[in-house]
Amino acid sequence: MNYGAQLGNQREQVEMLHEGSLEVVTTLATGTAHFVPQLGLFEFPYIYKDEAHLVRVLNTLEGEVTRLVSPRNFLAVGGQNMGFRHMLVRKKPIYQVADLKGLKMRGPNPVYVGMFNALGATGMTTDWSEIYTALQTGVIDGMEASPDMILSMKFHEQAKYLSKTYHIAACVYYMIRKNWFESLPKDLQEIVMKAAREAAAYQNKLDLEVQDTSLKKMVAEGLIVNDVKDINEFKSVLETFKTNYVKEKGPAWKDLYDKILAVR
Repeated sequence: MNYGAQLGNQREQVEMLHEGSLEVVTTLATGTAHFVPQLGLFEFPYIYKDEAHLVRVLNTLEGEVTRLVSPRNFLAVGGQNMGFRHMLVRKKPIYQVADLKGLKMRGPNPVYVGMFNALGATGMTTDWSEIYTALQTGVIDGMEASPDMILSMKFHEQAKYLSKTYHIAACVYYMIRKNWFESLPKDLQEIVMKAAREAAAYQNKLDLEVQDTSLKKMVAEGLIVNDVKDINEFKSVLETFKTNYVKEKGPAWKDLYDKILAVR
């Protein structure tokens, strides 16, 4: 377990996994994209219809992800939904794309920053630990995350409008060090895989409950929540951004992107 990031952030944990200090971590785009950049596509705007579709994608592509990370001595098992993300803004709700114009919006990496720029905002990166103060001082006008992530850091104390955009869903696999796994007797390998898949299934059910509970708690504390007028407007505006982004990144990105989109 990694309470309080005692073992470092996700990227650092994946490096420890690669070097042999750890046997298992939970990560995907944030950690393993350092080794296999196209895995960042799993956190791409509007590629999942809903939570059930996200889980189908993760389960279907478990072997493909393992194929991609295997040269780095990893294997992937037990894909998990970590929550759809929404936009949290200090001074006004977001109902349509035009409402984002001119806002300074925090994103964790270039995909998110590019997404905000395509939507008319100014995308910028801010360290996770600095978001609360950045909202408080107006360095940023807003940020995005799942409800439980927002609640965990109390960002809603500084930004009271949450607009349900469902723009990106975070997700992880159990990443297992391959040579450690292969050193286990076959019966223990089967136990590890079975346990990982059972834990992932439990997490996928639990996350829906956690997100709902977190949102209700913040509403009770003064958060104002709204639906956008037309989610298809956001999807349509981002289509060109997504197409160009994948094209610029090259064939490996296009191959994985097509495989993600092929899952119904």
